[in-house]
Amino acid sequence: MKKCLLLATDWEPDYWEKEKKAPYRKRKYTDLVEWNELSENCPLPGIGIYTKAGKQDLSRVLFMYLEIKNMEYDYNTLEPFFHFGPIKKSKTESYKLVNKLPRNNKTSHDQPKLFSAINSEELLKILKEIGEAPPEEWIKLIEEEKHIISWEDWIGKYFLELKRGHLSNNEFEDRVADLLKALGFDVIQKGHKTPGEYPDGIFSFDDDDDYTIVYDCKNIDDFYPTTEDERAIKKYWNDEKIARKGENVYCAFIAKSFRERSRGDIFYLSIESLLYLLYTKLLVGSRFSLSPLKKIFHNFISLEKDTIEKEWKT
Repeated sequence: MKKCLLLATDWEPDYWEKEKKAPYRKRKYTDLVEWNELSENCPLPGIGIYTKAGKQDLSRVLFMYLEIKNMEYDYNTLEPFFHFGPIKKSKTESYKLVNKLPRNNKTSHDQPKLFSAINSEELLKILKEIGEAPPEEWIKLIEEEKHIISWEDWIGKYFLELKRGHLSNNEFEDRVADLLKALGFDVIQKGHKTPGEYPDGIFSFDDDDDYTIVYDCKNIDDFYPTTEDERAIKKYWNDEKIARKGENVYCAFIAKSFRERSRGDIFYLSIESLLYLLYTKLLVGSRFSLSPLKKIFHNFISLEKDTIEKEWKT
């Protein structure tokens, strides 16, 4: 059985009654741990809850049974959007449902989280307790689970721990180097392995290593470089340009995730995008080539999932 999404709002008393994309500003899609699993299983059953905030109390408005048609997020801000359609209005005030929800679906103020997931079996039990009989159309959404293999299932635990695990900084650097090698780059790892002021590594590609990227690893989420970070990477970059006497020398930060897309002349390479590129390599097999990266680096295009799908035409 599929999980169910619980979405909450205090905006309007009829907010869940019209199909739309519900944005959650100043929140991140990563707040929903099951995001990947849920987004790949859309359409999903959902519940639209009305809540209380400030002077506006909508908690007595009847909650709504929803169909979650799609889940997206903004690549720059990571803010999530839930495309939903109404199925049927319940007979029960929202607060009565909220009072029965498990603790992990509520805030410390005993209000519902703005968005969360709940096991369908648990939710059906709660609905029965409060006298609700969910509509058949909604029940079907629970039962019609897709058996989809996620792109992450193609990738082993060793590399997935770059994204999910609690690696030390040195372990993170080592596995990033291994990931780059698995992608087909020629990698010179420095960082903690080389005494002195050096970047964490340098990777290159093309027949004569004509394209070279100097990189520094940042073992954190939502990385945003400080002035000192930028000064350091640009120094390494300039040193490498002088040493290689080449035009196609670039610099990049590699981190779990970034607060924004690449800007200026420094590339932001997220672990997610590099893992997705590895998945693409596994998917297309012998047809895979690193050549599209020439265009990406030359034109300072941000390396994201949509870029990879477009340039490698998966």
